[in-house]
Amino acid sequence: MRLSLNFVKDYVDIDENIDVKELAEKMTAVGNEYDEATCLVNATNLVVGEVLTCQMHPDSDHLHLCEVNIGEEVLNIVCGAPNVRTGLKVIVAKVGAELPGGVKIKKGLIRGQESNGMLCSLYEIGIDKKYLSEQDKNGICELPSNAKPGDDPIKVLGLDDKIIDFELTANRPDCRSMIGIAREAAVTIGEKLNYPEIEVKACDEDIDFEVKVENPELCPRYSARIVKDVKIAPSPYWMQRRLMEAGVRPINNIVDITNFVMLEQGQPLHAFDLNELTTGKIVVRNAQEGEKFTTLDEVERTLDKDMLVITDGEKPVAIAGVMGGLNSGIKDDTTAVLFEGAAF
Repeated sequence: MRLSLNFVKDYVDIDENIDVKELAEKMTAVGNEYDEATCLVNATNLVVGEVLTCQMHPDSDHLHLCEVNIGEEVLNIVCGAPNVRTGLKVIVAKVGAELPGGVKIKKGLIRGQESNGMLCSLYEIGIDKKYLSEQDKNGICELPSNAKPGDDPIKVLGLDDKIIDFELTANRPDCRSMIGIAREAAVTIGEKLNYPEIEVKACDEDIDFEVKVENPELCPRYSARIVKDVKIAPSPYWMQRRLMEAGVRPINNIVDITNFVMLEQGQPLHAFDLNELTTGKIVVRNAQEGEKFTTLDEVERTLDKDMLVITDGEKPVAIAGVMGGLNSGIKDDTTAVLFEGAAF
């Protein structure tokens, strides 16, 4: 279980200057052993820069010569990223900077042109590629337009976080959520736990939709809520950041919501494209022996009678508590969603 101090601060007042290893040791002393305690980004001598000019390198078909304002001075930097351009706010690793993997930035000549630093991608400052978009994987990080040259880009991006990776034992499922681990942190440092305020705004529209559970022993509770007029888009940056801090890759607003709730509350959720549930019902039943089902990872599975599946009354749309189906997953053109919260 990865504890993000920034995430936990939403529920507990924790001193931002707290020593992360000291907190980890204290929490270990009360029964929550940790494996590692570190900063989310381990890189030094980084500043916000603004690309003032960007020209092609005379000796290359992909390198650019950039003049970059870092507040205190303007640096000449050679950059090979395809998205570098005039006016872009960027992460600059100054000469003397140390990046993950032992990379040290030095002044040098690149194909005969002087380069006094490096324009960085998120990957180059230590963010795992599995959390990054294709643009972030292939190019330098594009900072918000209001970032000021000379500022700390890690704070600008909200990545100034500290992470504790706990090795939770099987008897502590109560700690497998941010609120659960925040409760432990609150007790450890003598602070109050602040639960999030939850408000649901529902309309009074009559919904013609049925939920039927045929095996209550394997599914004692199944809850569903319909949300209409949905527009699929990237989730807000703060939510993407929280997911990455907790070790989850952002995908889109709807999927990210389900993952965020699971991380925060410890309650797994799943989202179905409502328009793909053509029968207007959910039926929870045991699979038929040998029944075929293609999951979201595009793998066809062969089910057996001991497996519990979520169906629309005709076909499986998810393996209960395991993975959703490709036939009902959230797509770019999804406009209505059925959220599932259940106990299996």
